[in-house]
Amino acid sequence: MSIGSSKLIILDRDGVINEDRDDYVKSVEEWVPLPGSLEAIALLNQAGYQIAIATNQSGLARGFFSISDLHGMHSKMDNLLKPLGGTH
Repeated sequence: MSIGSSKLIILDRDGVINEDRDDYVKSVEEWVPLPGSLEAIALLNQAGYQIAIATNQSGLARGFFSISDLHGMHSKMDNLLKPLGGTH
């Protein structure tokens, strides 16, 4: 099996792409991108890299937010990335 020329970068989410919080990022409103993070992802995409996001959301398991809230946060990230020419 050949991987070919695929280039993959795996990024953590909280504290790398968005602001981290001691009390967990629990809502779309609390999900705030770090300055330059989304632009960097878009530049990496444009350079041929695929971006994957690995994130341990223990706040979900603890009931601090729902899976719907998590999907909303990720939709917000996608919606902010798109006009920059990026995807994850």
